[in-house]
Amino acid sequence: MAEQTEKFGWSEWYQLNGKRLFCWYYRRKPIQKKKIVFSQFGGRGYGCNPRAICDEFLRRGDDYDLVWILSKNLTRKKSGVPNGVRTVSGKKVYYELETAKVWINNIHFNVLLNEGVKKRKGTIYLNTFHGGITLKNQVTDKHNYSQKIEESIKEQMYHKDAEYVDYITCGCDMEVHVLEEFFYHQGEILKLGDARTDMLVNGSPEIEKKVREFYEIPDGTKIAIYAPTFRADKKLDCYNLDFDKVLDYLEERDGCPWVMLIRLHPRLAKQTKNIVPDSPRYINAAQYTDMQELSVASDLMISDYSSVITDFMLTRKPGFMYVPDLDKYLKSRGMYFEMEELPFPYARTNEEFLQKLKSFDEAAYKEKVDAFVKKIGYIDDGQSAKRIVDFLIEKMEG
Repeated sequence: MAEQTEKFGWSEWYQLNGKRLFCWYYRRKPIQKKKIVFSQFGGRGYGCNPRAICDEFLRRGDDYDLVWILSKNLTRKKSGVPNGVRTVSGKKVYYELETAKVWINNIHFNVLLNEGVKKRKGTIYLNTFHGGITLKNQVTDKHNYSQKIEESIKEQMYHKDAEYVDYITCGCDMEVHVLEEFFYHQGEILKLGDARTDMLVNGSPEIEKKVREFYEIPDGTKIAIYAPTFRADKKLDCYNLDFDKVLDYLEERDGCPWVMLIRLHPRLAKQTKNIVPDSPRYINAAQYTDMQELSVASDLMISDYSSVITDFMLTRKPGFMYVPDLDKYLKSRGMYFEMEELPFPYARTNEEFLQKLKSFDEAAYKEKVDAFVKKIGYIDDGQSAKRIVDFLIEKMEG
């Protein structure tokens, strides 16, 4: 503790231990057997697997106390949190977690655990992960992730969170080894499916209309989305796709207008504006709360090593990979698949990308997607959230 006071200063030390005192006090309160606390990406809005599970609880209409963690700078309206779900921020989060029957998260609770939150004996911790059919190596990711806490503490919190996890959801056998690595072989892996992909499999005209109205995209205009992952150095030079040539070709081919949503990884969200061209054809979609809704509304996706594209393929709509730094990325980070195993056309240069776009065979692509989904045994029946909620209710009541 002396080392921590020297690093943080006395003021920070007192603040941290004040937070831990709050957590200690709240752990003396009874666990509320109907309370479920949700979090995605540390409070960044209403989305991902936790959102799909929360929506299913709402559909059931039972008297569960559904609580959603939000960052202080977000409102429930801006985040899209529906009626029937309470929102909580700041120090109130400690009380909700310490008295909850169930925690549901799609990443680790690192920061909150460092601030004193502990999982109690009667609490169930379900982690849904956020990677789905993961392409990029997740163990390397832990060494690249920069938190605002000292390095060794960060690693300790990763291990503590993994020790707390009771159950981890996954969509296929392929995901098992990824989850075992990410959670240090802790927690029971449940092959119930990835809840967030239900809407991609089932489709939703309502969600498509919602996205179009949000960005004022008229009917008759098609939507492409560019959604690459981050790089360890946080630089933007690899996002050099020639957006104009892509949209020009698509408009010429289809005889209708196209727009492009541009959405960088959450770790780079604030920098998205630096790559969005100054034109009404391009929309900064970094702050939209749910990537799956954007995927439902989009007619075509361009990504790289992000699992958003393996989610998107479940729509059977065209997906492409633009990977100008492929050799460097494979050497520094690594992937779980060879590029040729994946169903997506990929290119290292803008010239090559346009060639792949022009020669794209949609029927052949759909066959490749079907074969890939079958090969990895992915659960894509659109019923994952229902199975997960059934499982949780059984555990809560038991």
